[in-house]
Amino acid sequence: MKIMLIEDHKMLAQCLKMDLESGGDIRVDIPEKMKDIKDKLQEVTYDLLLIDINLDGLAKGENGLKLSEALIRDFGVKVLILSGYNLDFYREKAMDMGCMGFISKEESTQSLLAKIRGVCLENKRYFSSKNHLQEKLTENELKILRLYALGKSRKEVAKEAYMSTSSLAVLLNRIYGKLNVKNYQEMVQKAREIGYIDPF
Repeated sequence: MKIMLIEDHKMLAQCLKMDLESGGDIRVDIPEKMKDIKDKLQEVTYDLLLIDINLDGLAKGENGLKLSEALIRDFGVKVLILSGYNLDFYREKAMDMGCMGFISKEESTQSLLAKIRGVCLENKRYFSSKNHLQEKLTENELKILRLYALGKSRKEVAKEAYMSTSSLAVLLNRIYGKLNVKNYQEMVQKAREIGYIDPF
């Protein structure tokens, strides 16, 4: 099996490459720059791409989920997300965009190897079923939440969301209920924990 590992921490990438190749049936390529990724994909057929979410070390502001979406669309590749950000919001995004799984970096190498083989050889998908919320936030509610996370005041949020402060209060109460929080500080904190707000 041929795998491309897209990970911005060089030492971690090299250690993971050695672990994955130790069984003898997997070969791992590690692109050093973002531009190398598409070049390699045009030259080589990979069984799987293993991609981290935070790729800031490869290119400032680069996000593995956006990259995965583009590579799936443009090259039809299989992608497994491997991340330290084990958050439901990211897991759901990965699933929605067609990734084959979302694996936490806290898992053992043996577990990762089994999942890589499952994806490559049996076309299996790996998404754990954690649900922190009974009811998901709407796009409008997410917009409000993210404006508060930027430190904006109630008036500023209402203005940017094109609503009155009284309508905003009603919407906030709905968000508080879904997140099971009492105020906007708790709302922002809970949103970070769940993954509704980017931690980087």
